[in-house]
Amino acid sequence: MPISFRAASLLVGLTGAAIAIGFEWYAATGWLFLTERTGLLITLWTMLPYVMMSLGGYFFHRRDIQKHWLSFCAFEVLVVAWIYLQTIVIYPDPQGALIFLFLPLLQAGLNLAVGVVFYYLQYRSDQQH
Repeated sequence: MPISFRAASLLVGLTGAAIAIGFEWYAATGWLFLTERTGLLITLWTMLPYVMMSLGGYFFHRRDIQKHWLSFCAFEVLVVAWIYLQTIVIYPDPQGALIFLFLPLLQAGLNLAVGVVFYYLQYRSDQQH
């Protein structure tokens, strides 16, 4: 039985969130950062783009748009994981943890822009049929 689009978008979002939390854990050298308000807020902020990815499952009903959204999200998860790897593991820097503040902002903006474009394309396609 094939996996539904909602389940697939949720799976991609959860995978990205798990990768991001893993890099936060590595950067903070443990789970202690979650015991403070700031660490918890940064973790919630880091999860925002992945929640947006998962919500795509509720906005797109056309099969072609769904495939494009899933492809975009999977590609974004891979690129963001690579950026985290470069910033946190390969080239560590005292300011490297700022990636957890600014990368989710860029991701959320990109997700919103691409989501609006896909939604518009879906709307136009529905109007033509």
